[in-house]
Amino acid sequence: MQNPIVFNASSRIGRISAEADEEFLFECFVDVSALAELKEIGSPKMLLLGSTGAGKTAIIRKIEKEFARSNSIQLDEMALDYLANSDVIQFLVEIDVNLDLFFQALWKHVVLIEFIRLKFNVCDEQKSKFIFSQIFDAFKTDQRKQRGLEYLRKWESKFWISMDENIREITENLETSVSAELGSEIERFSARAGYARTLSAEKKSQLQRVARKFVAPELLTDLAKVVDTLAEHGTRVEPSFILIDSLDENWIDPSIKYPLIRALIESLKSLRRIHDLKTVVALRSDLLEKVILETKDAGFQSEKYEDYIVRLKWDSNQLKQLVNKRVNFLFRRKYNTQNITFEDIFTEKVTNSGSPFNALLDKSLYRPRDIINFVNMCLEAAEGSTTVTRKTFNQAEISYSANRLTAMVEEWQNVIVGSASLVELLKGKRATFTLSDFCTTKLLDDLVQNFPDSNNRSKDTLWQLVEEATTKTVEPFTLAGVLVEKLHLMGAIGVKISPNTPYQYFFQTQKPLPNNHLEPNTKIRIHPMIHSALGIIN
Repeated sequence: MQNPIVFNASSRIGRISAEADEEFLFECFVDVSALAELKEIGSPKMLLLGSTGAGKTAIIRKIEKEFARSNSIQLDEMALDYLANSDVIQFLVEIDVNLDLFFQALWKHVVLIEFIRLKFNVCDEQKSKFIFSQIFDAFKTDQRKQRGLEYLRKWESKFWISMDENIREITENLETSVSAELGSEIERFSARAGYARTLSAEKKSQLQRVARKFVAPELLTDLAKVVDTLAEHGTRVEPSFILIDSLDENWIDPSIKYPLIRALIESLKSLRRIHDLKTVVALRSDLLEKVILETKDAGFQSEKYEDYIVRLKWDSNQLKQLVNKRVNFLFRRKYNTQNITFEDIFTEKVTNSGSPFNALLDKSLYRPRDIINFVNMCLEAAEGSTTVTRKTFNQAEISYSANRLTAMVEEWQNVIVGSASLVELLKGKRATFTLSDFCTTKLLDDLVQNFPDSNNRSKDTLWQLVEEATTKTVEPFTLAGVLVEKLHLMGAIGVKISPNTPYQYFFQTQKPLPNNHLEPNTKIRIHPMIHSALGIIN
């Protein structure tokens, strides 16, 4: 090879965050099947599901770059703080009024605004009125469309204004209606902390009946008619893509975040009738689990979402292609030489078995972020050298393992109460053990010692069992089984469901363990990614 490569402090094959990875993202993009499914305008797939670091944002940005008629909805521009800070909304939440229909109406309105802007290139009030006059003329004799047309007529001069003004106006309409009937109750709620908890069941039920009639059933009906109208207003060869990302960030108060996400999913299903509109929502696997946990009601079946979900998965060939593209992009520009691959810089065997790249894969959850992070740390450890040696690989693994353990805990801490404490229970264990090894009286002592202060523990099956075990007998096997389910969900362990099947990790299926598949002799393997950080005995 000409001009031997020498690693320096700036040698890295990209950033682990797609938002900060502009230099590498599009030049080194690797196509995966999830992208093709989401681009298919007639496909029902619209929920891009994957763990943190799997590449969801990269796919969202790729779609936005590829299609001229596409736009990402910016959650921080939607005036959702106004929604969360509304005394009326908070009052309705506190008296347990189901706001799902109102939230669905908000999302439908938001998406329809963006669709009309994209489809008709609405950029100012004059263009807005011109486009709507065309729609009115096309359907003025169709009595079935009149309700939808009236809704559009009311908003025709406002479709070009900022999103936050639209949401604020819809919310203010609800506030005015509710306050007209329940103003005195809302004033008491605002003036006295905990007022809602002092209401009798009869009083609370009465307030709920009054409030429910204002929570957007008419607005949803109007919007359904708008969907009918737009669905019949011709089609365009080029579809419009509405993209939503960053739902896992702190864009809204947690008290209404999960109902809002549930309403988003429900609202988008009905918008599929508009044939040249495609919505794509990126969701972390743990966030969807939390949404289902927090908003589950009678009759809810999470499997009904399956028709709309694309699970983002990577295989070894795709990840190898990704790394080779990035290695080549980094070093070829600098050294002006032939194509450079992973093997050109990882020339030495770094473990006793398998290739260097397989060693990386074994210590990853098969996500781009893991691989990019590990390679970057190897290059950092090898600064001043021309190749990555076994010594620098092992040095990098110490930092990498600690980094990934912290990321794992942070990823799942909002879904699994006490996630950090649960992972700590694996510390110093053998790499492979059986469920019966967990079934000891010490397990209960360890869990009681780490009992969380969070009020969320009341909704968590494991901590409910721990609390029960302090006053009555709970079988250690029951505790251990629930603990294993939690650790498996986090990706900390793999479980061998039967003797003839391989170890099953959550990153492979993105589904929780099947119920009633655990036995005392069920084998469990701690993921190699966190061995170093937890001092696991191989």
